Amino acid sequence: MKDRAKKPFNYMLVVGVAMAVVILIAFVNMLRTSESGTVGIGDVGLGEKVAPFAVPLALSGLDGDANVDPDQACSVEGDDVLRICDYFRRPLVMSFWFTKGASSCIDQQDVFDQVARQYRRRAGFVSINVRDDRDRVRDLIREHGWKVPVGYDRDGAVSNEYRVGGCPTFLFIRPGGVLESAEIGSTDTEKLGAQVRSLIDGESEEAKQEAPQGQTTGPAGAGG
Repeated sequence: MKDRAKKPFNYMLVVGVAMAVVILIAFVNMLRTSESGTVGIGDVGLGEKVAPFAVPLALSGLDGDANVDPDQACSVEGDDVLRICDYFRRPLVMSFWFTKGASSCIDQQDVFDQVARQYRRRAGFVSINVRDDRDRVRDLIREHGWKVPVGYDRDGAVSNEYRVGGCPTFLFIRPGGVLESAEIGSTDTEKLGAQVRSLIDGESEEAKQEAPQGQTTGPAGAGG
């Protein structure tokens, strides 16, 4: 019996199939991501009141996990505690960050702190570190000279409550604690500054509309 001729190996077919599989997986992951419930993706959380919490200030000596109990978090006492409810009286920008697997987040906190210094009289700024080594966080604050209050979310309870999925995650919050917008990823002082001005200007316009007829509101404050 004659030997059957061996068919040549079709590399192009294998490559084509592999590429199709990769594209399919990417498409499925994209669909999952768009519906993942992660803040900063789509409309997740927009227009909703953000959850109250209290965490130790990173530079303080207070040890403990976050308090995310909606009935207790706003009333936690102490000068070494960051209570997010204390910042709801005016526009607020919040940055969630960590360094594990995201070293560029350190540079992003430099950007955040720089913008905060420019607009600190017109808006509040809060930084929340998630699950990093606390001594490392303290060293970074001192080395970089950050002035924004940094809360320490040791067990990740706050980031879970806020559905944080990337670093950095910036939240733009209207007075009263309502989430206006959210964004994941790197930024610069120009872009972040524009977003902060938009948040402030939106609050000013709302105040004007609510003022009695014939009465105008004063400036939100100096700076910026």
